[in-house]
Amino acid sequence: MKKLIPILVILGVIFMLLHSTPKIALKFHIILMGYPKEALITDISDNKIDNRFHKKKLATLNAKTYTLTNPPFEKDTETELDTFLVRKFGILYFAEYYSLI
Repeated sequence: MKKLIPILVILGVIFMLLHSTPKIALKFHIILMGYPKEALITDISDNKIDNRFHKKKLATLNAKTYTLTNPPFEKDTETELDTFLVRKFGILYFAEYYSLI
């Protein structure tokens, strides 16, 4: 039991760090999707057009959209995964793919 508590604390700290900022949370999500190379080389920018156009909807979700400069390409759907939604829950951020469809 004494060894379990430090391990849980370390895992909790790692989880908090991986969700501490929108960009880190987004890069971590891209890695979990199976695109580690793209997560490391892409630049992330604020998607100002969607953030202005969907301002009310995003405000209710407590979220913003971000665009990737070198997005991963998904072969199954033949699309570039270039726009992501990052939601804030308390002090943590969580990312997900954002599709206009």
